[in-house]
Amino acid sequence: MQLDILVFLQSIHTPLLDRMMNFISLLGEIAVPLLALSLMYWCISRKKAFAVLSSLMAALLTTQVVKAIVRSPRPFQAHPELIEGGRIETATGYSFPSGHSTTSSAFYSSLAALWRKRWLTIVSALLIIAIPISRMYLGVHWPVDVIVGTAIGLLSGLLLSDIFQRIYEDRSWCLSFTLISGMATLLLSIILIVLLELDTIDAVAFSDLMSNAAVTSGSALGIYLDRRFLEYDERSGSVAKKAVRYIAGIAVVAALAVMISLIPLPHYASSSLLFFMAGASVTFIYPAIALKAGLFR
Repeated sequence: MQLDILVFLQSIHTPLLDRMMNFISLLGEIAVPLLALSLMYWCISRKKAFAVLSSLMAALLTTQVVKAIVRSPRPFQAHPELIEGGRIETATGYSFPSGHSTTSSAFYSSLAALWRKRWLTIVSALLIIAIPISRMYLGVHWPVDVIVGTAIGLLSGLLLSDIFQRIYEDRSWCLSFTLISGMATLLLSIILIVLLELDTIDAVAFSDLMSNAAVTSGSALGIYLDRRFLEYDERSGSVAKKAVRYIAGIAVVAALAVMISLIPLPHYASSSLLFFMAGASVTFIYPAIALKAGLFR
């Protein structure tokens, strides 16, 4: 039954549909939420950004753990004679559950739950439906993959986002939560780096989990430092000043990423450090720089 669905989707391929589905799939990749979360954290609401980010990371870590346990092959790998894979550079791990479906459903459902705007709810619902379909159309996921991935994301986004928002409102709870979760995921990423570098565990199963643990730890520890040492109002400034603040922030994060990539480290250590610094740059390093530069006045 699952194979029949994918074979049917393969049969309706056209160049226009291919371009559309590739673009829709792009909207479920982690770069899009991180760019949006940066805007939220620096210019709109740190509290809501924390809630969305925490819900997203909880969902993604859950999905990556399940992927590492189940280790299901992707459709284009299991049936290369019937299924042609598209956008396979984004198909880095095992198939079940779908990481794109988890990312999109957790991120967009969190936005809808926290802002409660009708237009945002409609757009979010459409993307939560369309992105899993695009992954099946591209031949990189089975129907069960996207169903379970979407369920994990929705449960996290709809049930946890408000809880995380309340945690942020209580400063002592927020400091404890971010410190503990940050250190735990940092330890996990370090263990995975060592095991991957020693080639003692399956890289396909665990490299994405390592990356997610690293960005989670960087983000959590960055928020801990932000709440403890920085005082600023992210809502301050005109639209033009917020635009400057956002563009400058993206430039700083990108520059830090380039500098880190130049450090001669083993492959997995370099990748993990890059993800860790991406999270820390958004939540602490750039806000500290921007505060010193007067961009929050």
